[in-house]
Amino acid sequence: MLEAIVHGRAPMRSRGGLHTLVLDSLSDPVAILDARGTIVDLNAAWLRFARLAAVPASFTRPGGSYLDLLIASGVRGDPHVADAARGLLALLAGTRHELRMDYPAGDARAPRWLLMRAGPLDEPSGLFVVSQVDITERRRAEEEAWRLAHRDCLTGLANRRHFDERLAAEVRRCLRHGSPISLVEIDVDSFKAYNDGHGHVAGDHCLRRIASVIAHHARRPGDLAARLGGDEFALVLADTGYEATGRIARELRQEVEDLGLRLDSGAPVTVSVGAATSESPSTAAPQALFALADRALYQAKREGRNRVVQLRVPGGSTRRPGRGRCERTAIMP
Repeated sequence: MLEAIVHGRAPMRSRGGLHTLVLDSLSDPVAILDARGTIVDLNAAWLRFARLAAVPASFTRPGGSYLDLLIASGVRGDPHVADAARGLLALLAGTRHELRMDYPAGDARAPRWLLMRAGPLDEPSGLFVVSQVDITERRRAEEEAWRLAHRDCLTGLANRRHFDERLAAEVRRCLRHGSPISLVEIDVDSFKAYNDGHGHVAGDHCLRRIASVIAHHARRPGDLAARLGGDEFALVLADTGYEATGRIARELRQEVEDLGLRLDSGAPVTVSVGAATSESPSTAAPQALFALADRALYQAKREGRNRVVQLRVPGGSTRRPGRGRCERTAIMP
């Protein structure tokens, strides 16, 4: 039957009994394509999935484009769908021997993740078989495992492990593009006194409130708000120069004070902030940038807390943090 389909004038859904029985017994969507990506056949599971994904019937007819079906059933605008389409084109063109890619399909609000596997059937036929396996539950489990490994369970911010990974990645990216990068370190002033006076539940609430302020300033894809441990936080600001970093650090300090959290003495809960910027990180190293921000933070604490100290690396290098100098110190009146 396949031979008749291949050598006929147009693709048809004419199938022998055994061929139909085998394809339609499979629980996973399966498609047979020709070398142009034209649909030769779809099994019953593919047709059921297309209906559930609200794909118009015109996309599932033999003779139609499988690429059109792939895009119509995938989550609109998702880059994984575009990658899957490009991969399939490469397979059909002979530049790939097989294909194995994940992409989201169906409703963007609750997508189903599919593993698409594709490869040639055999040389004489010139046909390709494409199967889809629903891996949604596996994907959710992987995402949850990633979240647990990279998120701080109390505040929901990135944890120290994620912070270290992202800081290194953003320094490398800014190095490639010659763009500035800044790091802001935040330490809660007198947090032990607050925790002892109000209890651990209130202490946890305090940390969550401050974390929400910090997270508010991680607005762009390259930014990251993290809890380093205890009452210490950090904010990675990629593509952010000295002036902008100073504004963000001062706003953050003020917003924490405005939360209205108070020690037993009646004084407000405040933060000390240290900021470091490498305007052109030609030789930037994550550890050096961190050391410079740490130095700025402890200078802020030595000078009386509840203030921002900002350091900049001359000449665009953070290799020797000792060369950094205090360009600006913003102090509370």
